[in-house]
Amino acid sequence: MTAVVHTGFASPASLLRDWRERQDKAPLREFLVLGHTADRPFPEAVAGPARALGARVAVLGDAGPAPREAADVRRAGRDHLHGVASCHGAFRPELALLLGDDACRVAIGPGDPARPGGGVEDEPWTVVATDGGASHPVLADLADWLEALPDAVAVTPWWADHLRHLADLLTELHCEAPPVEPEGPVVELAHNLREPLIDRLPTGPVDELRLYAPSADPTGEILRRLCDRLSPAEVVLGIRPRRSGHDAAGLRDALAGHPAVRIRELAGTRARHGKLAEWRVGDTWHALTGSPDLTGAALARAVGDATGASGAGAEGPARNCELAVLVTGTTPPPPDDAERRAPRGAGVTVPRLSGGYAVGDLFRDAAPARRFEQDVIRLRELAATDAGVPTVADCRRSLGAELTEAAFGPLAADDEDEPSEAGPSTDPGAGAEEGGASVLPDSARDHARDWIGGLARRLAREAAEGETGDAPTAGGRPWALSTTLLVTALHLRLLAAGAWDEDDYGWRAVTADLLRALDATDQDPPEGQRRRLDAVIAVCVSLLGLHGDIEGPEADPVAAAAWRLGRTAAARAEPHHAADLFLPPGRRGAPVATGADVEDLAKRARAVPDPVAEAHRALDAAHLSAAYEAGVWELAGEFSNPQAACAKAVTLLAGLPDGLWPGPVLARAHARGTGVPCFMAWSRPVLIRQRGRQWTAFRISAPATPLATFQTGAPRPTAQGDQARRGLGPLLDAAGLDPVALFLHLQQAPARDVRPAR
Repeated sequence: MTAVVHTGFASPASLLRDWRERQDKAPLREFLVLGHTADRPFPEAVAGPARALGARVAVLGDAGPAPREAADVRRAGRDHLHGVASCHGAFRPELALLLGDDACRVAIGPGDPARPGGGVEDEPWTVVATDGGASHPVLADLADWLEALPDAVAVTPWWADHLRHLADLLTELHCEAPPVEPEGPVVELAHNLREPLIDRLPTGPVDELRLYAPSADPTGEILRRLCDRLSPAEVVLGIRPRRSGHDAAGLRDALAGHPAVRIRELAGTRARHGKLAEWRVGDTWHALTGSPDLTGAALARAVGDATGASGAGAEGPARNCELAVLVTGTTPPPPDDAERRAPRGAGVTVPRLSGGYAVGDLFRDAAPARRFEQDVIRLRELAATDAGVPTVADCRRSLGAELTEAAFGPLAADDEDEPSEAGPSTDPGAGAEEGGASVLPDSARDHARDWIGGLARRLAREAAEGETGDAPTAGGRPWALSTTLLVTALHLRLLAAGAWDEDDYGWRAVTADLLRALDATDQDPPEGQRRRLDAVIAVCVSLLGLHGDIEGPEADPVAAAAWRLGRTAAARAEPHHAADLFLPPGRRGAPVATGADVEDLAKRARAVPDPVAEAHRALDAAHLSAAYEAGVWELAGEFSNPQAACAKAVTLLAGLPDGLWPGPVLARAHARGTGVPCFMAWSRPVLIRQRGRQWTAFRISAPATPLATFQTGAPRPTAQGDQARRGLGPLLDAAGLDPVALFLHLQQAPARDVRPAR
């Protein structure tokens, strides 16, 4: 009999897979998933594997989100039980329950398990695992919660019966079993059916409070209440700068006056669903983690507040239905501040691979390759460190020496913190031998192509989702720089080893995907890692340019796109930073790059004019001086007509020859004396203007320009106020700018150059 509690990267799909791989082949009787968006295709994706194990599958979600397509849930009622719950707020418990005859798995997490992509282990979940008929206190608490849930939220009668049936099974099979001393931290179930979650927290003082959630109340009220209750000596708030759900003014007001507050911008991975309140008393860490955001609806109210009745018809402010765990005795972060991690689930420190890997084994054997793929998915959290991008020593502790050398090449041997016993050779022929073999066996080629192609597509897709915000979970780029460099290095070794036939150009799509993923990193890596990144990008562009022109009327589309994407990095590239990737071909026609290729590409890229330098020259010629800050051209001096100055600047920069500035142009001009400053964002035909606190949108079609339009009179706006401000979002996405960073920049009043304005 065993009972184990752990916090790690998991998902309902991974729990099913682990159950399927049990050596005792024990059947699964019940599989329950609760999530906010359970009307997506996810239920059908997990129903088959769960039913194959013998389970009845039930998925319950919030009644608010509309189904994407009726066909997405066409098997509801046949392959699985599908239902919705309603309350005076959002139905937000995130739970997976797997129930067998003498084994049970309860997973409570921060990510929506039933959203698209919810089958990926990329969120930290607290998992209680019991075997041999053992019990755990969380199981009894969960049985009570399932029993009470139908009285607190509105569900159909047959769903109420099913939830109570599961509560009875939990009680019969597990809760009445003899107690077993559990392994892992002390965990208690926490919910808000009868009392607010904030009331479950202790009263202070505490030594440190760490908070993170994708969303927080704009007023910052819940932050104030948490600080008042816990009385922390130090407060750390983690935010994602890109598409964060935090209001800057609300944060400032909520934390104003506290003597020790730090707001940490987490690394540029996508905005995770993770939610965390973590506090320290002495050397002991405690955490509340699960579904609740930092909002009053999640933390400050109970489902039965106001009338004490259930259902969506109860009056009063929104009251979500939330589920969480209280964890005591979590692992503290390392003492070295340079290695301290931003706030995240249960104080987890640097994640590590589950085992050692030899590069050659990944190419030949599907089993270690599959395990490695799951490991690197888990290692995405390595991107979120307080100090920014982790050091090479951090990566070596996570990836192991051989994979770190594959990712960083000469940089791995140059690391001073933890030098490797034998750094990688820069001999062009040595890399192939270290990678396992200079020629890939025929039996391994199909597997190698499929495996690396799948990884590359995933990196590129999720990077694109983070940039555009199209995905429900988007909001940042999800992959650590070290992981992307590693996968790219493995791909280049496979190319040299002959994974593709001479006349098979499928490798170009894989290379292009990896190039997009490399370009998508918005982290600020140390100089050594930046040089490695530039060199690897140059190698990829060189390879794609082998079979087509990168410029001109006859340019190959794939090569031309790679050139546009990687030209700036290629201009900085130095061949010796990618010496380990200049490999001899293992088969005839295997595509490889050489140091001379990268050097030639760098010279060609450096001959292309720098857009920012050309923009400065054009502005100076027009008697406008400006500084380029946070993506905004800040015009120097004070103007009697700042609107005209802005219009002149954006017209001039958008019209630079040869498309040197192809994207949106943003400019701001300050007014003389007590006048109102002006900000403009222009990308034909849309112009967004801010004057003081007023936002206005205009449509200016060719051949008209902003300069001509505002010189001849006041054009008619197409939108005003919040509607106009929302139109700024697509322009910022096209320019690759962070809305939160821009907002904070525009709130600042930079020192003005008081030279006479023209």
